[in-house]
Amino acid sequence: MNQPDFDLEGQLQKKMEKTIIKLHSPEYLSPQWDTLADFYFQKREFLDHLHRYNPCAQRYYELHRDNILVAGTVVYTLKIDIFTFINIPSPFKAQIIGLPASIATPPMIGDPGEFEYFLTELIKMESGLVLGVNFMEDYLKDKVLNLRTLPTIVLKLENTDISGYEKSLRHSYRRRIHRIREKFSNVKAVTSDCAVFSEEHYALYLEIMKKTRTKLEILSLDAFRYLPSNFLLTTYYTEKKMLCWHVVCKDADVLFFYFGGLNYAFRDQYHSYNNNLLGIISAAVDYKYGNVDFGQTAEIAKTRLGGNLSERRMFAYHRNPLFFYCLRVFKNLLTYSKPPEHCQVFKNEN
Repeated sequence: MNQPDFDLEGQLQKKMEKTIIKLHSPEYLSPQWDTLADFYFQKREFLDHLHRYNPCAQRYYELHRDNILVAGTVVYTLKIDIFTFINIPSPFKAQIIGLPASIATPPMIGDPGEFEYFLTELIKMESGLVLGVNFMEDYLKDKVLNLRTLPTIVLKLENTDISGYEKSLRHSYRRRIHRIREKFSNVKAVTSDCAVFSEEHYALYLEIMKKTRTKLEILSLDAFRYLPSNFLLTTYYTEKKMLCWHVVCKDADVLFFYFGGLNYAFRDQYHSYNNNLLGIISAAVDYKYGNVDFGQTAEIAKTRLGGNLSERRMFAYHRNPLFFYCLRVFKNLLTYSKPPEHCQVFKNEN
């Protein structure tokens, strides 16, 4: 039998050739990038915003298979406290595979079947301490130290108005909400785009960041003021006092709580934190969203409003065997260990 006049095995191997491209600005990302992204926070517009207003040596990696983009991710450099979950100052410079803002959206886009290979190559390309954050599952199980990180809290709304949401709650939770709302009976809410974000707004953001044990980065004032048009700022006032504010992001089918600010001098008097959360729920109802992503902090307050935990995973790696051994030894100090909280908030829950 005559041999074929081409190398079939070689042709197949060539078609499966994988190439990783490293870019230093989102303006150079492939046009197909956004088609692989599931969430707005992963898309070029938001990455460009962070590149301008939260610079932290971002680099953008694309995985191409047979010259077609199949996966992508972002890596940035930041000094972090690696024992942050137990509140011990422990600053280390880390290369973080994640989105350079404190949000729970997974950092990788594209074909999940390629993530294992992609991450294997990335930890070879990045030096020093490498952290991967906010993954939906574990990767590289035999190569890295997989850990639990802060879960995000997601509220599913099945009602088209606030009255329906409240009627779906068990009596004790509904009564609690009514008591909280009473504290805001004379409070004025103002919703606008983020161009009006002021020094006063920023001061209340910094108040929260000073008290937050699990922060990664602190954003600049301009990082809020120049947010794109799908971000909305709601501010609460009594007389001339700013009590609190929140920014939400309107995505395809999820309303995301992005960040907030709080005047702690009036927090307890007005139940400002919980009223801020109730304002996000009201916004979701007004904008016809069935899902609210409340973010990764204040689990108790958010689950008492009906939110459920959506777990997130992280990993740590260092190519130095001694350093990596130390990471394994101190694993229990690196992981988020708070047990999940579950509240039976809705009447239809068993």
